[in-house]
Amino acid sequence: MFLMLRLAVVIHLLLLRNASSCESWEYSIEGECCPKCGAGLRVLRHCTRGSGTSCVSCNPGWFTEHPNGLTNCLKCRECPPGNHMQVKERCHYTKNTKCTCQPGFFCIHQLGEDSCDVCVRHTIAPPGFRVTQLGTENDDVLFEPCPLGTFSAKKMSFSCMKWTNCSEKGLLEKHTGNATSDVVCGPQPKYLEIILPVIISLLILAPVLTFVLWKNKKCLKALGKRQAEELPYTVPEKESMVKPVQETNPNLGQPSYANL
Repeated sequence: MFLMLRLAVVIHLLLLRNASSCESWEYSIEGECCPKCGAGLRVLRHCTRGSGTSCVSCNPGWFTEHPNGLTNCLKCRECPPGNHMQVKERCHYTKNTKCTCQPGFFCIHQLGEDSCDVCVRHTIAPPGFRVTQLGTENDDVLFEPCPLGTFSAKKMSFSCMKWTNCSEKGLLEKHTGNATSDVVCGPQPKYLEIILPVIISLLILAPVLTFVLWKNKKCLKALGKRQAEELPYTVPEKESMVKPVQETNPNLGQPSYANL
């Protein structure tokens, strides 16, 4: 009994030794080392002492990337449109499908180095910002706020426009600008169109008019003084009046013409 148990242990150790001694191009199956099938193939029948491994190509939609001892190929990956994904490279019997994001989306998680697993939509730059870099299949959109004195009124603007200078156009500023809208200009009031030129003209002519009036006043004063000196002397009215003389007649009671 002891001998039988010892023999069983020896056989088990031999099997483990054979399994662990398989070469890199072999696979172990039931204590035997069988040659692996190449990439794009799978095992149809395992090897025996008298025959090697029997291999067969993978069916469409299935693949094996490396030499293997698999009896079934691996199923190709899908790129579901509902997850905003699309096929970047189709599945081949020696390589799996490569997925990428649909336009307007970018990848936030990859399977391996070149196949995406999760896609999210690109961020939309709102009004008041300018785009500095468009989104790609692996990166989101980059944008920054418009500098002070500029604005962008549309989404995904690539530049910010300067605020309008109303005074340069002869207009008045009614509403100031902000990051999303321009300055609002309006026409000047009608009375300003009339009064302002008059005021400006008066400001220009005032010194001239003042000088002219001062000069005229001085001349008039001098002329009045000269005329006063040249007028002849006149007798006052009281002195020039002659007292009335009463008519007399020696023949009282008779008219004066009676003596004729």
